[in-house]
Amino acid sequence: MPAKYVLAIDAGSSGCRAIIFDIRGKLVASAYQEWTYEIPPDLAPMGKEFDAAKLWAIICRLVKQSLKKAGISPAEIVAVSSTSQRQAVVFLDKDGRELYAGPNTDLRALIEGFTIDGECEEEVYRITGHKPSLLFTPAKLKWFQNNRPEVFERIATVLSLSDWITFKLSGERIAEISSVGDIGLLDIGSAKWSSRLLKMLQLPRGIYPPLVWAGTGVGKITAQAAKQTGLAKGTLVVSGGGDTQCGLLGMGLSDEVEVGIVAGWSGTLQMILSHPVIDSRRRTWSGCHIQPGMWVLESNAQESGGAYRWLKGLLFDKSGKGDKYALMDNLAQDARFGSGGAFAFIGPTKMDMTRMKPSLGGFIFPVTPSVTGIERKHLIRAALENLAFSFKANCVQLEEISGLKLRKVAIGGGLSKSRSLVQILSSVLDMPVTCFESHEVTACGAAMCAAAGAGVYPDLIQAMRKMQPESREVTPDSQAAGEYPPLYEKWLYTMKWLDELLDKIG
Repeated sequence: MPAKYVLAIDAGSSGCRAIIFDIRGKLVASAYQEWTYEIPPDLAPMGKEFDAAKLWAIICRLVKQSLKKAGISPAEIVAVSSTSQRQAVVFLDKDGRELYAGPNTDLRALIEGFTIDGECEEEVYRITGHKPSLLFTPAKLKWFQNNRPEVFERIATVLSLSDWITFKLSGERIAEISSVGDIGLLDIGSAKWSSRLLKMLQLPRGIYPPLVWAGTGVGKITAQAAKQTGLAKGTLVVSGGGDTQCGLLGMGLSDEVEVGIVAGWSGTLQMILSHPVIDSRRRTWSGCHIQPGMWVLESNAQESGGAYRWLKGLLFDKSGKGDKYALMDNLAQDARFGSGGAFAFIGPTKMDMTRMKPSLGGFIFPVTPSVTGIERKHLIRAALENLAFSFKANCVQLEEISGLKLRKVAIGGGLSKSRSLVQILSSVLDMPVTCFESHEVTACGAAMCAAAGAGVYPDLIQAMRKMQPESREVTPDSQAAGEYPPLYEKWLYTMKWLDELLDKIG
């Protein structure tokens, strides 16, 4: 029977998905499981890590579940690809054993990161497009050198999390360019390992595998991986990319000055560019796109889906039945724009990596709620307007830094299921916004990589065009678009005031 499907593994911040798509991009079957991180007792609360064995067991279980749900033979899978949370990294020894697997929230290298930035922040940022260093692999290597020298001496390979999945499936040690660009070791201008960075920071050499572009066939499912996952031995393994870059592909974005918002736990905005752009004020991140010769400029709204999930838990009884997010969406539609005078500051904000401080937040009312009649629906709508305002502020920042005006905006990820949010965003931006019937745009992008690597389509762009999920364009509400500008300005002013208040009260 001829192969008809591709498998995408999406290892995100809060959990993992294994999703089977057909070669036209239709989602056939999906399996998901949340995961938690280990907190070593001597590193609490800053240090977090994966138990690599448990992590791989979850991935294998999800692959088996997706195959069972799809009701297909493993031989019908033409290729497998993966994507993952960025900044996550795995260290292997020479025999392929995991010495360390750290998520993007592991802050153990706080001191090492501050030291790097104190001595050479400007040049590190110019090379890598990323700061603060405490989040990235050079600082973590330094931490192991200082605190676990016996482990440090055994490090043979550094991999991004998605490249580790590729290794577990195929036994091949490779580094996909967009992924390793986001762990802070790449010269993003040349898309090569930075020898200058290694020399300047006195990092170990010889532990960085060959670089490949997303959509490259790199190996085949080993006998051991076949037994563990249920996939057929010899199935092609294709390099995927960073989760947001895969999301751009999944949303059909490939041209310069198009902006994609992957609104999951965080709200990541990336503008596609034909040349690398580095912010002179070092507020944002820059990186490589998964297409050769293309780059991304990123302005991140920070915690987004996580904040909205917190609000859901606060407002609704966990034991209640029904889809609480759908209920929240309906309630938000019952509230007029402006949320009865309420403003929310519960996480989403404008990216500024020069200001690494906690922030004040919550809900602000013009007068006492008993007078204004603030209800649950107003709090929900205010939270969605918080998201839309922060997305706009980051879009404006992208335009300012790039010197270019965005010409298209698309949104995907879990939050894009909120029709209220997409409508509010379109009205706040006063331009059409494209959204998708399937919110699994990141996994879809990884599936496109698999299809291109297998030769089903000649390249990533053709795979994108043939496999793009069904979309719809949401246009601004004319009345709301006219009334949102002063509300947005008030939100910006209040956000700035909260930052200044925090500085004053310490």
